[in-house]
Amino acid sequence: MIALSVVIPAYNAEGHLAACLQGFTEQTADRELYEVIVVDDASPDGTAAAAGRFDVRLVRHPQNLGAAGARNTGVEAAQGDVILFVDSDVVPARGLVEATLAIFSDRSVRAATGRYLPEPANDTPFARYKALWTWHCWEATGAATGESGHLQGALSAVRKPDLLAAGGFDGTYVGGSVEDYELSDRLRAAGVRIVFDDRIAGRHHFPDLRTVARNYWDRTRMWVRLAPQRKGFSSGQANRRSGIAAVAAFGGVAGLLFPPLLPLAIPAQAVWFAASAPFLSLAARREGLGFAVYAAGVHFTLSAVVGAAAVSAPLGQGSRQEPE
Repeated sequence: MIALSVVIPAYNAEGHLAACLQGFTEQTADRELYEVIVVDDASPDGTAAAAGRFDVRLVRHPQNLGAAGARNTGVEAAQGDVILFVDSDVVPARGLVEATLAIFSDRSVRAATGRYLPEPANDTPFARYKALWTWHCWEATGAATGESGHLQGALSAVRKPDLLAAGGFDGTYVGGSVEDYELSDRLRAAGVRIVFDDRIAGRHHFPDLRTVARNYWDRTRMWVRLAPQRKGFSSGQANRRSGIAAVAAFGGVAGLLFPPLLPLAIPAQAVWFAASAPFLSLAARREGLGFAVYAAGVHFTLSAVVGAAAVSAPLGQGSRQEPE
């Protein structure tokens, strides 16, 4: 009997999908207990062919609906009571399915989220920075409390009845991938507690600095626009310390670029360093001083991007598409 359905939204995923699906052939759980559903979101590349080489159910969209729409399609097709969402650029830990089944054997658990492992799937300096930073953020939030304010869409699980009752993912948000955060608010409003569990894990393929900076810009602007609808936002990278660092980094850059604000630059950078010190210390211990210096430069840059995005959030397009 299928107890769990893995749903993998995939768009232009030819480069990473095989590694993801190979990971599901190496799981420690009984294969009869779970199914793997790949939703090809009208990819123009070889995503469907890559999925076809594995024992999975392939569903193909005739037109692109985005990650939210692809996840909803997977939920509709799922036979399991528990839906495990995994992104196509994640290589699942070998015990992921078995652990998820164990977590949800407790009927009081209705939603759970995990985190990326501190080692990335692609070994580049930037990927190592990003993996360690993401892991660190969850260490200070979800891992410390056992709960999360939101689902991390790339590695999370929810009971199908709760997903259907909440109406699934909202695909009308534009300008940033926030569908997992927005759904989390509706689940929590319905009384669904989101558990954090480190066993829901995998290694992530991270894109380059420019792509991540653009994603941070888009997503941060959406986070700020959604702020009035949120009841709490303190998990993973969306935590208070990160917010302080972002504002301080932006203040430091603004102070250097605009002479009247120059007195702001040094204290702002000092605040950024204080807020970032625990992470930079971790980077030095794990990867060495040279890597920590590199991580500091990258981290300051991305913090400033987030700060600028937050300040500019009221400008530009709205957070949702207008109904046709």
